[in-house]
This record gives sequence, structure tokens and C-alpha cells, in this order.
Amino acid sequence: MSEAQPDAPAAKPKSKLLVLVLAGLLLAGGAGGGAWYFMGHKAGADDEEQEAHAPKKKAAKPLFTTLEPFTVNLQDPRGERFAQIGITLQFEDPAIEATVKDHLPAVRNDILLLISSKQIEELLSTEGKYKLAEEIRVRTGRAIGLDLPDPAVAKAKDAPPAADDEDEDDEDAKAKARAKKKARKKAKKAQVENPITGVLFSQFIVQ
Repeated sequence: MSEAQPDAPAAKPKSKLLVLVLAGLLLAGGAGGGAWYFMGHKAGADDEEQEAHAPKKKAAKPLFTTLEPFTVNLQDPRGERFAQIGITLQFEDPAIEATVKDHLPAVRNDILLLISSKQIEELLSTEGKYKLAEEIRVRTGRAIGLDLPDPAVAKAKDAPPAADDEDEDDEDAKAKARAKKKARKKAKKAQVENPITGVLFSQFIVQ
């Protein structure tokens, strides 16, 4: 019985060793978790920085096609006024150039008729030139087969209805006005988009 007593203290070093091993594992796990968090956070910050400095997508590059210059007699009683106008069409879809060429006789005919309906006074001002450019843009769109409204008609439709003093307090009249406004907005959304985005003048002589 006296020989078994010295073996009892031997269990203490084993328990201390187990505690040290567990503490080491916890420290290693904590260090690994901290490193993972730090690396993940840094990677996320790097991604955000790259997105912030990434180049923005550029808009579609404009394309152009130049028509042969137009020499047209203007609307004048004496027939002595004429215009020499060079026109360049602007668009973004490369397929439009081929479409314009396929419909070129119709395009030139519509533009000639438009210019020949003008008087010299209408073409001398900057405003008149801008108006002509927009009309040519619409005429070209129509000539290539699009159902586009006339600019003057579209502008009149978009204008707010004139106020009527007598019906100002009439709820029925207000309801009708709101319905018309809603219908105009709906029709505007349903309009076909004109692929001809601009008309540039390379030559503009009126005499």
C-alpha cells in the first residue's frame, strides 16, 4: 500500500500540458481569424478602390455620312433666289449608313422639296438654320421608312392646352385636360426613335 503513493502527483504535469496545448490552439485560431478578417477587409477595400478609379464607359462614337451638296431654287416670285447647302448626317448605328444609301433617291428628293419650299428670309437667321436642320433630320428618317411626326405638329401637341377662364373651376374640364395630357405622354413614349441624331451643314450659301 505504501508503494502506490508516489505515483499520484504525476497527473498534474499532464493536465498542465493539456491546458498549454489548448491555449496555443486558441491563440493560433485567433491569429488566423484576425489575419483572415484583415486580408478580406483589405481585398474588399482594394476592389472598391479599383471600381472608383476604373474608367467610365464612353458613349457610342458618333458616325457621319456626307451627302452630295444641294443646289436648290428657293420660294421666290421672281425665281432668282437659290441655296447651296452641304449636309452631313450624324448617327450612332453603323447600319444606318447602308440604310441611307439604299434609300438615297428618296432622301435627296425629300430634302430638295423641303429646301425649295423655303424663302431666303427663313434661312438667313441662325434660328432658321437650326429649324431646317431638325426638319431635314425628320425628313431623312421618314425617307428611310420610319413613321415620324412632323416637328411643328409634335411641338403643337406637346404644348399645354390654353387655359379657359370659364372652365377654370369646372372639375369635368380639369379631368379632360389631365386625360389629354396623359394621352400625349403615352403617345410620346410610343413614338419611333429617329436613328438620325443630328444634321450638320458643311456649306450654307443663300443668294
